[in-house]
Amino acid sequence: MSDIKLLVENKDWSQLVEKITWSGDSKQAARKLQFSIASRDFDRFLPKATIAEGDMAVMQLDGVNLFGGKILEVEKSSSGNTITYTALDFMYYLLQNQISLIVDCTAEECAAKVCDKLGVTLDSASATGVKVYMPAIGKSGYDIIMAAYTKAAAKTGKIYCCRMENINGVQVIEKGELCGVELSGDNNLTEAKYKVSAQNMVNRVIVVDESGNELQRLESAGEQAKFGTMQRIYKKSGGEDAGAAAKALLKGLEQSGSVRATPADIRAQSGWALVIKDKASGLAGKFYIESDSHTWEDGKSEMQLTLAFANVMDEKEVE
Repeated sequence: MSDIKLLVENKDWSQLVEKITWSGDSKQAARKLQFSIASRDFDRFLPKATIAEGDMAVMQLDGVNLFGGKILEVEKSSSGNTITYTALDFMYYLLQNQISLIVDCTAEECAAKVCDKLGVTLDSASATGVKVYMPAIGKSGYDIIMAAYTKAAAKTGKIYCCRMENINGVQVIEKGELCGVELSGDNNLTEAKYKVSAQNMVNRVIVVDESGNELQRLESAGEQAKFGTMQRIYKKSGGEDAGAAAKALLKGLEQSGSVRATPADIRAQSGWALVIKDKASGLAGKFYIESDSHTWEDGKSEMQLTLAFANVMDEKEVE
């Protein structure tokens, strides 16, 4: 794999790697690296892999770090001739480690407090200027950050996501910015699919006070008549103007798509957006990348992307 280099504990294993898959999902936060290395006990000329759980794996493209994380799974089949290793980037530790924190600051200050408490680096946090109050007791660092930004999003109208940059730097960015990738059926797009779903529809939101008394009702009568009522409850806190937050809970029909393209373009990652022009599937315009999988094998590469028509946030509540 001429353009990809795989280092484990600073040793270069690139020549032995048969396949690399680098993937991410906006709902899972931590990016994953999975790679397989030939293992043939009968071949005395083939170097034996000395890679183990807990080793540090780094993937580079043209000398630039794309991924860094700990190997957490090792799998070998008795009938196979390869060992498969799975590593997750350091967002995994924000997902796994629980802390207790009384949040009474802006969302961006909350991100800094969480990272400081967990001993990780905050690379950058999108400025909101929105002060948030919430007791977060025994919650993961990721959930606390995203809960703060969920509250901020109700006032800013923006969508946010949390990711790792430069191996160990936490970033909170505005989700859905264009990444610079454009796919077309006449060029690099090899397959495209389109889907419409009502499974996550919410067509009524009832705002209640802290005692459960109804204060306000927002609904889409047309969607209720066609699909039936799908209701959510939003609890107003203090003197909050709950209208915008409740309105944000309304969800109509979800349109989604998936594409396969070659070669893989590392800019196309979950949390970002791209442009597609494909007459055959009807996909045309700006789409949001919800999940991505980039694969390198036998000197070739391809990527598979799951797309959304609407920019959706991984909303969290910790109260």
